[in-house]
Amino acid sequence: MAPEGPPPGDAPRRGPAHEMTGAFIAGPGGRPRPVPRPSAAPSRTRRIGAHRGRIAAAAAAAVVAGALLALAAGTGAASPVLRPVGRFLDFYCGVFALVALSLTVMIGLLATDRAILASRHRLRAQAVHRATAFLAVAMLAVHITSQLAEHRVGIAQALLPLPGPHAADYDIGVIALYLLLLAVAGGVARGRFAGSKHPWAWRATHLTAYAAWPLGIWHGLTSGRAPAVWVTAGYLLCVAGVALALAARPVLRPRERRTP
Repeated sequence: MAPEGPPPGDAPRRGPAHEMTGAFIAGPGGRPRPVPRPSAAPSRTRRIGAHRGRIAAAAAAAVVAGALLALAAGTGAASPVLRPVGRFLDFYCGVFALVALSLTVMIGLLATDRAILASRHRLRAQAVHRATAFLAVAMLAVHITSQLAEHRVGIAQALLPLPGPHAADYDIGVIALYLLLLAVAGGVARGRFAGSKHPWAWRATHLTAYAAWPLGIWHGLTSGRAPAVWVTAGYLLCVAGVALALAARPVLRPRERRTP
């Protein structure tokens, strides 16, 4: 009887196969090895990073332009055409900053909804949340610059909680400023926190926005000139909106059912 097995001429090689042959791709056992394909994740990550970089650059440019305009209007260096714009920014930027911060808190709370919003809708809500946060920081920078230009406060009083006349009102605004900057910085560095050994650090820094918001409301209502009726009404609407978003959060984000 003829011996079983392949003929001597067709015996498989025992040594390593050449890279350009089919045996190299098939590998031991005759099963083809999966050929690695270039992943699209890095390019997508680069696109997202470049997009965020452009948004951050545009926000920084807007902050610098607004601050320079407020400074020029406050010091009298601006042309007569731009002075009304400077006065408008001086009068309303603090209000705009608080409204933008209130919208940031409300949209941030609603962006966690999993009961109504789909995944793509949550991503869009998070994008709006980041945009309003940058807007709040921009308006706050212009507000501080205009106060410095009008010599209402000094640099030390604008950046440090110091004792003095109206110190309680101004110091609350300074504390709210640093809490807001900490929350925004935590949001920008969220990816780094997610890949670290302490991912909870991002949530801890981001939650400072909940403390910055009521302090900002207090600062806006008690410092400087007496607020107009419509300003007080707007602040109360912001408080009601945030309270409603907080009350709706447990309903919009139900607990996941435990599977046995």
